[in-house]
Amino acid sequence: MKGDKVLSIITEEGKTIEEIAQAAGLSVAEVRRYLLRFAEQGKVESVERNGKILWKIKEESEEEKKFRYTR
Repeated sequence: MKGDKVLSIITEEGKTIEEIAQAAGLSVAEVRRYLLRFAEQGKVESVERNGKILWKIKEESEEEKKFRYTR
């Protein structure tokens, strides 16, 4: 699945949409749709560094770690 490929390319340090699209062989628009969906699901987050927007795997907060197994 293309979405899985996008997730596998994203690193802890972060990558731009253009870098992800190039590595995945997808259009920037398609990658943007995946990233926005993953952000809504809490899987990725965007950060700004040196004037660039980077996408990275979302880090769990301490509260999220605490309540992970309450269901």
